[in-house]
Amino acid sequence: MNFGTSVHALTEWGQPVRSFRQVLAEAAEIGFTSIMLMHVPGGPVVNTHSPDAATPMIDLALSDLVQVREAVESAGLTVACVYQGLTKVANEEEVQATAQGLAALARMAEALGTNVVLPNAGAAPAPRMPSKEKVDLIAAFARAMEVALQDSPATTRIAPDVHYGGIIETVADCRELFGVTPDPRIGIALNIGHMTTLEQEGWVLLEEYPNRVSVVAWKDHLVPPPPDAPHPIYSVELGTGQSPFAEYARRLPSDGGNRLQLITFEHVPLEAKKGSLLRSLQYMQRLWAETH
Repeated sequence: MNFGTSVHALTEWGQPVRSFRQVLAEAAEIGFTSIMLMHVPGGPVVNTHSPDAATPMIDLALSDLVQVREAVESAGLTVACVYQGLTKVANEEEVQATAQGLAALARMAEALGTNVVLPNAGAAPAPRMPSKEKVDLIAAFARAMEVALQDSPATTRIAPDVHYGGIIETVADCRELFGVTPDPRIGIALNIGHMTTLEQEGWVLLEEYPNRVSVVAWKDHLVPPPPDAPHPIYSVELGTGQSPFAEYARRLPSDGGNRLQLITFEHVPLEAKKGSLLRSLQYMQRLWAETH
C-alpha cells in the first residue's frame, strides 16, 4: 500500500524553514511515494533562475511546472494532488471566481502529472451548522465545481477537503453535495481528523459513496484539544489521538481502491515533524497489515 503526504507536514506554514527540494527529499527518505503540492499565489517560484524555493508552498501559476515536476520526480516522488485555499461562494461573482480558479488549478495539476484538485471546503457562517441551513452554500459550491469541470481536462477530479467549519464539514453535508451533483468527478477528500473532532462516523461514506471519495486524508486529532490550544482542531502524530483509523481501513480494499491516501498533521513542533511523520507512516503500515 502506497501513502503520500503534503509539503506542509514537514515545514511551518509559509515560513522559510525548509526549502521546496529539502521537503521533497525528506518525504521520499521517510518512505512516501507521492506528495500534495500547495499553490500559494504570491509565494516563491521554482524556475530556471530559481531552481529551489525557501518554502515548499509556492506559486505554481508563476513557476515553471516542467521544472517543478522534474524536482518532484527526481526526488523519487509523484505529485499526488494540488491544493489551493480558494473557495468562496457567497454570491455569483464568488462562484464564478472560484470556478475559474479551480479550472486553472486543474490545468496545473495535469501539467504536474495528476488529475486530482483538492480545494479547501470554504467557510460556513459558523462551525457545526446543520446541513439543512447550508443547502444554498453547498449548492453554490457544487455549481462552482461543475462550471470548473467544463473548462478542465476530461479526467479531472475535484475533491474538497472536508473540514471543521467548512461548507462541507459533516457526513450530512457530503450526502447533500452528492445529491446536488451526481457527477462522479466531484467528490471529497475524506479528512479523518476533522471527522473525529466533529464526532462523525465518516467511514460510512466509504460504503455509501465509494466512487465519490477521491482522497482519504489520514489525520489524527486530539479530542478534546489541550487546554491551552487556541482552536478546537488539534492535529497530532497518527496513533496518538482519538481517530478510529481501523474503522476506515477495514472499509477500504487492500490497494486503497484507486484513491489517494495522504498522511499529514499540523500541531507537531518543527524539530519533531520528520520523526513524527516517519512514525505515522509506520503506524499506518502496521494498521494496514492488521486490517487486510
